[in-house]
Parts: sequence; structure tokens; C-alpha cells
Amino acid sequence: MAQSVSLDILILDGWVVDGGGNPKVRADVGIRGDEIVAVGRLRGTDAKRTIEARGKYVVPGFIDIHSHSDRGLKADDINLRRAPNLVAQGITTVVGGADGRSGWPISEEIATLRDPGIPMNFVPMVGHGTVRSIVMKDDFRRVATPQEVAQMERLVQAGMNDGAWGIGAGPEYSPGLFSNTEELIALAKVVAPYDGFYFSHQRSQSPIPLWQLPSMNESDLPAMAQGKSLTGTDGMMETIRIGRESGIRVVGTHIKAKGEDTWGHSAVDINMIDRARAEGVQVFLDQYPYNTFGGGPNDVLPDWAYAPPGTNPMSLVGHRLDIDPAAAKANLQKNLADPATRQRIIADTEYTMAMQGGARRHIIVAAEDPSLVGKTLAAVAATNENSVVQQLIDFALAADTIAPSGVLFRPLAGDEFDVVNYMQQEYTATSTDAGISLTPRPGQHPRYFGAFPRKIGHFARDEGVISLPFAIRASTSLPAQIIGLPDRGYIRAGQKADIVIFDYEQIADTATVENPTGASRGIENVIVNGKFTFDQGRPTGALPGIVLNRKDVRGR
Repeated sequence: MAQSVSLDILILDGWVVDGGGNPKVRADVGIRGDEIVAVGRLRGTDAKRTIEARGKYVVPGFIDIHSHSDRGLKADDINLRRAPNLVAQGITTVVGGADGRSGWPISEEIATLRDPGIPMNFVPMVGHGTVRSIVMKDDFRRVATPQEVAQMERLVQAGMNDGAWGIGAGPEYSPGLFSNTEELIALAKVVAPYDGFYFSHQRSQSPIPLWQLPSMNESDLPAMAQGKSLTGTDGMMETIRIGRESGIRVVGTHIKAKGEDTWGHSAVDINMIDRARAEGVQVFLDQYPYNTFGGGPNDVLPDWAYAPPGTNPMSLVGHRLDIDPAAAKANLQKNLADPATRQRIIADTEYTMAMQGGARRHIIVAAEDPSLVGKTLAAVAATNENSVVQQLIDFALAADTIAPSGVLFRPLAGDEFDVVNYMQQEYTATSTDAGISLTPRPGQHPRYFGAFPRKIGHFARDEGVISLPFAIRASTSLPAQIIGLPDRGYIRAGQKADIVIFDYEQIADTATVENPTGASRGIENVIVNGKFTFDQGRPTGALPGIVLNRKDVRGR
């Protein structure tokens, strides 16, 4: 580059890891407007702002392919829109539509995000659950008719014409759990002409789906589960089938092996995916790098135990139990008084405990007695000479301020083997599964503050289970490839200027189960479209992000 050409930002002497999986190289990066215009030796070039990055790492901005930031990004509260917990992780682009929920219509969602602005770029998606609710309204607890599927197809097409990039689904949640695979394939085919993709919170990533309990009668189960208990294998098989029959890219999102009976399941998933990819099916994964799951703290006793005697557990699926605390306690006492019902409560509780990793891995994060916080359920039960189920019952019957359970847990439901095994696959992208958090509640997942730094600092640098270029690719060009973004994910001339600068020796997540508010360390600068959202270790409050309307980015 000629020295007379001026730049807006010049980053000098950094270790550039370009996002493509290539080794680091020492280089300068020149930015003009919202674009990277040069990578090479640029010292002496005139620039409005020069950053001396010697010893620091310069990488593409991180792309969060499973984010729940959309609600906060559309809020009237400007502090929520600034998304400080996500900006501080180096996130420069987020994908909407997680778990099948999106704004509607897409054109209105785009308009709401644009004014007064957002700190990172946003990829709009059509939520399967959203369009299913529009079509079926409250009558969603069944398989859709062909006419209803046709209505959903028209809505998906309208969303794609408004600029969406594909479909987000959550068939483990209502209303999607009542859909069948054929419905999802039909909708996936709608996005195929647009080169769209599909990502899904799969029907199950546990021994059985989150909503299903041993106490449920087979005749009460939705059509997809009739005759058998769905498994994590069924969920992955469905995602692969959707990719095979629609021909589009598909993602098993926030992949995990959850619960003692499922530890080691990553090997099964990987075998299925490798075989499918060898056959030409475009299957991908994304993952937040932790062995604890779920956004908020957990209860363990089943919801129906707090409901009036005789309540069908299936009737509560898809509904938040909304009941007066005193009534919940009275109902629990009545249900426990009946021997048969008590045994069903015990069976469901023991199953849920195992799915969440066992009593020794249930860490108390909120309790009527503050001295219990940080202890495990197993330890408290042993101290009180209780069985763990009886201890849970005692907590609930003594509940006052924390209703109805009296205590909340952050369970460590995963095994490190599976976390690493999924992570090491070339088709696994990084994600947070997190929203915007200004005042974290007890037990909130540490991924809200640390997912991307943890991948780099803990797993690449400290554990060495992946290389730094591999970690950066998983967080940048790989999600860009899955989405179909042509101009983000790399440090190259012609790419948009989404960039993160960090100290590799210092980068780390500090958020933990006990302290979810811990801010990440080591990230020094975050640039979005050529503007700083994080500068010298501090958020700027700037809102330079744009909504990536597919029609504008791709011209079709």
C-alpha cells in the first residue's frame, strides 16, 4: 500500500490469526470505513488511529451462532441494547431465531433493531415455533394438517423475502415438540432456493427429552414420541434427515451429552455426523464450552408435584406453572400423602437428578438458608441424614422466599470428555446460548460472560486440546460459512472490519457457577464495522452493528 493513502484505523505488528485455521503471522491491518483494505507491512501509512499491537493477537470478530440477545437488542432500555456482557467477549455478530423463536414479521424485527441501533451485527432468522403459533394458535398440541403446513410454508417464504437467512427450530420446546419431521422438512425446503440454513435445539440431547418424565403415560405423549421414548440419537437423526431431504445446511445447536446415562454419547453423534457428511449431507454443530447446561438455575422436583392432585404431567408441558406458593406447598403435601403418587414423584425426581448429573454435581446457588450456597445436594442430604429426594422434599415444604422449591441448583450435567470431543470436530462452531445480562441472577450460566474467551484461554492455551487457529476458526469463519456470510469471518482485504485484539497470555473467563458475574480478561479491543465497541479493555457504548439483511448482503 502506498504510504500516502490514509486509513481510519491502523493495527501494527500484531499476530494475525486470519480465521481460516492458518498459523499466526506478524502483520499490520489497515481499515478504512467499515472494511479491511490491507493486510501486510503498513508502518508509515497515515491513519487517524494507530494501535501498537506487538505481542497481541488480531483475529476476526466472533460470530455467535446461537444467541438469545434478540430480546435485549430490541429493548427500549439503551443499556440493554449495548449488550456489555457480549461485547466484552469479542462478539461482533449474533444470529436470531434461537430455539424456534423470532420476531414477526421479519421486516418489523429488522426495523426495530435498526433504530436506535445495536452494538453487533444481527442475522435474522424465521422461528419455526413463531410461524407454527401464528398458524395453529392455541391448538398446537398435535401434528399440523397439510393445509396448516402450507400456511407455514408461505410465512417462511415471506420471512425469507424480508431478508432472513433460514429457519431456527426448537422441537424440544412447545409448540415445536408437537410437530413431526415431515413438517420441518417441508419448511426447510422452502429456504433451499435462498441458500438458507436450518439450526435446531434438537428434540432431545438427553436420555429422553427435557419435558418427558417416567411418570408420563405412553398414550399421553405427542405423536412424535408414540410407542417409544425419544433419545438424543433420535434428535440427531432427525436433524441429519432434514439436511439430507432438503439439501440445506443443518446445525445441531448447543450440542451436549446431558446426564449420567448419556455421558460418552458424543462418540455416537460424531459417528452419525461423519457418515452423513461422507454422503454429502451438510451437517454442523455448535457448542458453548461448559459442562453445565441451562440458562438459569434448576429445580429438581417435577412441576406436577406442586399441582393439584390428579394433574396429568403432560398437561403442563409447554406451560409455566403459575401457582400461589401456599397452594403449591399444600398440593405437594397432598400428593406425597398418596403412596402411589409419592412413588411417581420419587421416580421423576431421581430421573431428573441423574439427567442433571447426580446429587454430588448439584451445586446450591440459592437457598432459604444462605449458608448452604456453594454446597452440593449430596453433602447437605448427608449432613441431615436424609436421602437426597427427602432432602428436596424438606426444602420445598420449608419454602418461603424461594417458591416453590425452597432451593435452586446449578447442576454440572456434562462430562468433560464429551465437551472436548464435540469441540475437536472441524464442523463444531462456538456459541454462547446466552442473552444480554446487566445484573446476573444467582445461578445464571457463566456462558453469559465467558464462552468465547473460555474456548481460547482454557481449552486452547491451558489444556491444549485444540490449537489457537482451530479455536479462532470455530468462532469466526466456520459460523460465517454455515450462515453463508461472504464478507465476514476472516482478516483479509475486502472483508468487513469486524476485529478482536487480545492478549493470549491473559485471555480468560472468570465467570463461574458461584460467581456468574465474573468479567472476562485479556480482550483489549473489539471493532464492529470499523467502529470500536470495546476499547482499551472498556465498553464504548457505541452501536455500529447492522442488521444483515440477506438481500442486501448477497444481492438476492
